[in-house]
Amino acid sequence: MNSYLTLTNVRRPIMQGLVGIAALSLVISGCAGGTKLAHNAKGSVYLEEVTDWSFEASHPAVIDQLTITKIVKGLYSNDGQSGSSRMSAGGGKPMRIFSDEDAEFLSPLLAQGLSKAKPEQLVGFRVSSSAGSGSEPTTGSIYVQKGSIYLTIGKGAKPTGFTPESAVRTEPAPAYAAGGALGAMAMIIDYHALAKAPMPAAMPIAKATPITPIAPMMAAAPTKAQTVSGSAGQETGQGDLMAQKLSELDKAKEALAKKDTEITMLRKESEWMKRELRERNEEMKAIKSTQVSAKPAPKKKPAQATQIRKSTSADIQ
Repeated sequence: MNSYLTLTNVRRPIMQGLVGIAALSLVISGCAGGTKLAHNAKGSVYLEEVTDWSFEASHPAVIDQLTITKIVKGLYSNDGQSGSSRMSAGGGKPMRIFSDEDAEFLSPLLAQGLSKAKPEQLVGFRVSSSAGSGSEPTTGSIYVQKGSIYLTIGKGAKPTGFTPESAVRTEPAPAYAAGGALGAMAMIIDYHALAKAPMPAAMPIAKATPITPIAPMMAAAPTKAQTVSGSAGQETGQGDLMAQKLSELDKAKEALAKKDTEITMLRKESEWMKRELRERNEEMKAIKSTQVSAKPAPKKKPAQATQIRKSTSADIQ
């Protein structure tokens, strides 16, 4: 009995420690931010922890910078359309997502990030477009998993193809890879095959969605023309308001996606703790039953044994 109580007293602080560690891990995962590898006027590259427990990358991964450069330069948009403006440029010819300047900035930092990332982290990036001023930055993520590189563009010019085509396949990107952006596609790249391929050929650069309204056209001065100009300005204002509302809606959806991920993580943590408690309880029951079955039978006193022998002899006579 004393040994059972001692074992129970020993296990109690162990369970308290497990609960404390679990709670601390939740606080840390909720409060810790990404680790920045670079941040300047051109853009930023950082390590970001993924809270989805199903995510496990093959990190750290050593990928040479030349292969990363081929990946960055291999992304293109084949319709010349950018974002929601749907304005064609270059007659629908393939247009690269990133310029040479973008590739020069991103490639070494992405390679560095993949070599430093942990299995629960991905490498995020944000780069200001060098294709022209007034365009929104391009954001995305990259990570290595099961022998392939997963590259997703969350915001900015959307890639519709990759060079060479034989080294890539696409699938819908998870929310954590796209930064909550809807409809994003992940480029799944065989980087072993890509390492043997030549550098993608030069092509025009696709512009991201403009973030400033187009300046109104100047017109000559009849009253009727001024009325038309005023109507156009009103429509532009309504368009800006609609864009602002859509932006707020996207932010709300991103926040909801993060909350859903946190709730999923809490549920998994609760299931793990319940399972741990059940296992501990079964172990203690097993130890208790073993101790009860191992108790020796009580020994008879010598006087009782002698009396039993005498009575047995008398019966025989």
